[in-house]
Amino acid sequence: MPDERVEAAMERIRASGGRATVDRRAVLEALVRNQDHATAEELAELVRAEHPDCNLATVYRTLELLERLGIAFHVHLGHGPSQWHLAEAVHHHLVCDECGAVVEVGDAVFDPLRRRILADTGFVLDPHHFSLSGRCARCTAASSSPSSKRKG
Repeated sequence: MPDERVEAAMERIRASGGRATVDRRAVLEALVRNQDHATAEELAELVRAEHPDCNLATVYRTLELLERLGIAFHVHLGHGPSQWHLAEAVHHHLVCDECGAVVEVGDAVFDPLRRRILADTGFVLDPHHFSLSGRCARCTAASSSPSSKRKG
């Protein structure tokens, strides 16, 4: 049974004047199957498992198209390559500098900041493209526990 998300995205591609190709469908299906953040290279591996002739450049072009249409987003999680995910539920990312954990937070978390920046500067903030770094709760708790402190 075809996934409704894939079918809806393919329809958006057609409605935008794009071609609904086998490779584009395969990239969308890989994004849906992955259900997590993945690099373009990881998605290309998934696609090539069923479509060995699909090259990395096609995957990148498809991801860029999906982003222009608001179907998928990329985000920079730390210093590694961009990660891609579907845009179904807009969320943002907090990345722990110590353990690398990624914490997802809902879009509404940034609403007060968006309003403040807009009121102060007229700038419309779009924070989904980047992640914020800091320390996760586990690493913060571990560093503040008595056993983690050096005795002098």
